[in-house]
Formats: sequence, structure tokens, C-alpha cells
Amino acid sequence: MLNKLSFQEHLSLGYLFLVVLGLVSEAIFYGFLDINYLEYVSILDALFSPISLLINNKLLFGVFILFMLLTFFWIVRFPKIHEKNKDKKWYRKLYKEDTNKKGIKVSKKSGFVFVVLYFLFALLLGFRLGAGINYKKKLTNIKFKSDCLLIFKDNSKLKVKKIGQNSAYIFYVEEKDSVVTATPILDNIKQIKRIKKEK
Repeated sequence: MLNKLSFQEHLSLGYLFLVVLGLVSEAIFYGFLDINYLEYVSILDALFSPISLLINNKLLFGVFILFMLLTFFWIVRFPKIHEKNKDKKWYRKLYKEDTNKKGIKVSKKSGFVFVVLYFLFALLLGFRLGAGINYKKKLTNIKFKSDCLLIFKDNSKLKVKKIGQNSAYIFYVEEKDSVVTATPILDNIKQIKRIKKEK
């Protein structure tokens, strides 16, 4: 199927996939915090959100790369191993093949892409779902510690726990508060400083 598509069509499908993934994953996360994220997001924010999540989280990135390598081995290398050993007695005991059963033939490229994209979708949705539940509990129990200092254009300062940020808004919780606030960056904020963690 994918082999019949042009390069431009591949790009369009990839663009659409990332946008949908970004919108759904962020909407789920912020939904737990009583924020309608779709009111604050642009198409570019949704497009880069999945990429940003992977790059900024070493564990997620590592799991995704490992899965890609394992999937590549299984789809590309395993058929060769199977073809080489299918007549050997020890191998037939490990792998029983029903020669009468006909399956749907899928190209290696299509199979690899579909499996990897499905895993990426499930991985990021699961991660944002878990993060949303965790943040909701912390909001309810007011257990957030400030990690950012916001300096506004009128030079007033505010210590907050940064929840997230996109191109236009920053989402944060004030100290000893349980409500997430969304503030436009360009109109209000002059500087965002990271507060060093106390040792």
C-alpha cells in the first residue's frame, strides 16, 4: 500500500498523523487538569508536541528506539531466518506453520511503518494519560513545588510549577493552589527562569 504512494503523499500522511497524535495526547493530559487544550493550541503546536515529548524524555525515547530496532529485526530479518531453517527438525518444533492457511500479504516496509506508528500512538497516549492522572492527584492534594519564576512585563514576579507550554501560552500552578492557569506569553511574560532544585 505505502509503496504506491508518492513522496508528497507520505509527507502528508506523516503530517496528519503527528497533528492528530499531538492533539489527542495533549487534550487527554490537560483534560485531567480541567483545561480545554483545543482552545489554546495551534496546528504547529500539535505537530511538534509528539516530537518534543520524545526528545525531552530520555526513557520514552529509549523505549521507542528499542522497539523500532526489535520491530525491524522481526519484520525484516525473521523471514530470512525462517526461510533458512524451516526444513530443520529443531526449528519445526519451535515454530509450527499451517501451510494450508492463507494470510494477507503485507510488504515489509508497510508492516514496519504501521507497527511503529501504532506503538508510538499507544506509547504517547499512555504516557500522557498516566501523567494526567498523576498531576490531577498532586493538584487535589496541593503537592506541587515551584520550579519556575515568571517575570511579567510590569516586573512583577511569581513562583509557579510549570505544567506545560506551547508557542502562545504557558500553563502553571501557583504555590499552594490547585488550579491550573493559562497565560499568554507574548502579551504578559518577559522572562521565564528555571528555579534550581534545593539539594
